[in-house]
Amino acid sequence: MKKLLVFVLLAALAVSSVFAQSASETKSYDHMILRYAETNGAKDERALATEHFAELVKEKTNGRIEIQVFAGGQLGKTKEVVQALQLGSIDMCNEPSSNLKSLGCNVGYLDITSLPFLFRDVDHAVAVMDGEFGEKLANDISNSGFGVIALDHYVAGGRNFYATKPITSLADMKGLKIRVQSSPIYVSTVEAFGASATPMDNSEVYSALQTGVIDGAENPVKGYLNNKFYEVAKYFSWSNYMVQPSTIFISEITWNKLTAEDQQILRDCAREATVWFQELTASKLEGQIQELKDAGVVFCDLTDYDAWVAAVQPIYDQYAKGYEDLVESIRNTK
Repeated sequence: MKKLLVFVLLAALAVSSVFAQSASETKSYDHMILRYAETNGAKDERALATEHFAELVKEKTNGRIEIQVFAGGQLGKTKEVVQALQLGSIDMCNEPSSNLKSLGCNVGYLDITSLPFLFRDVDHAVAVMDGEFGEKLANDISNSGFGVIALDHYVAGGRNFYATKPITSLADMKGLKIRVQSSPIYVSTVEAFGASATPMDNSEVYSALQTGVIDGAENPVKGYLNNKFYEVAKYFSWSNYMVQPSTIFISEITWNKLTAEDQQILRDCAREATVWFQELTASKLEGQIQELKDAGVVFCDLTDYDAWVAAVQPIYDQYAKGYEDLVESIRNTK
């Protein structure tokens, strides 16, 4: 009799589980609010593109999905935000894909897009990320079991060093404390240039420059201007040593709550937002440079560019080992 009772209870639980699963698969919702963590300040072009993305989604879902953008790192630093995405407590963000590696993502070639001097220029990087490689990267991250889905890729301008003293040669980097993102490849690259790499969140850079904790950092022009780093480090050195894409991620937990229709809408809107971002950044660059000159920024050119390129060859030996063909395919992209 007891065995029969247990069997009946187990059968009842199984049936209720099936009904619960069927209910969740219906994915019916009238209104869903998604929280988007944006590390850049509200006036930064990437934050503006994220706001544009949110507007597109709201319009094309007829208000079913509302994305609230928290700019300026309000929801935490990179590690905290990505971990929150994995748990579903934050819904979206954009980060360089290489930042996922130190957090456990098992896609072996994540560091490739952070390799110094990989891309010839911004147009080349856009062509790569809009092509087969960008699609492969998004698919591999999404299917890695890491817990995030990659939608598309922003490509900001070339990254350059700025400091409290002029940098015109590789020798000028020696001994400088340079802020980098919390990524091993960034640390290795800056140390290959002869400086001391100091991992730090972007929100801490201004005060660190102001107080002498660091001597310099690196950013695209837009980041240097929009964060007002020129107020505390007026020497900007052209190297374009890196053009680093940033991928738009959504929590897999959140993604699985969406209907297939709304998933496609988010993908389409991400594509529109990234194109809008590229056009915006390109149109504003000349004016931004002039604004910085008017503010007293001293722009420096490198006198020994080839020495910088040669200095980072060990970075390729370390981080691109086994993926030489992938590197070559990127470089051959027209």
